[in-house]
Amino acid sequence: MSADSGENKIIHLSELDEYLASRLLDQERGPVCFSVSKYDSQGNVSITDRLTEDEIEEGGIDFELSPSEYQSLDSVNASDFTKSTVYTSSAYEFFDFILMYFTSVDCLLDFNGSSWRIKILSFNEDK
Repeated sequence: MSADSGENKIIHLSELDEYLASRLLDQERGPVCFSVSKYDSQGNVSITDRLTEDEIEEGGIDFELSPSEYQSLDSVNASDFTKSTVYTSSAYEFFDFILMYFTSVDCLLDFNGSSWRIKILSFNEDK
């Protein structure tokens, strides 16, 4: 990672995929360990990343949100995504969803083939 690793950065949630991709390029190997939390009601998030030797387990669940699936969000339990490795084509969509339920999450993240691979390590619930 670059020298600014561990510093707090404020970005708009829609820029998350690009930001995380750049952090992965800075990382020599393995996943990025980071915290993301709600910053304001305009969609900005606070991100802090740090070095890690941790790895993400293979396997897990797919997370994809299409417009038709938004109708069934009431039946989705957000905590299901905290128990397993999650694969998604869009980190933005995943964190847009997960931050509806949690104020912050600590994660491991890398890119595996054509999808993001995310492991939530801890979270703080929205009150």
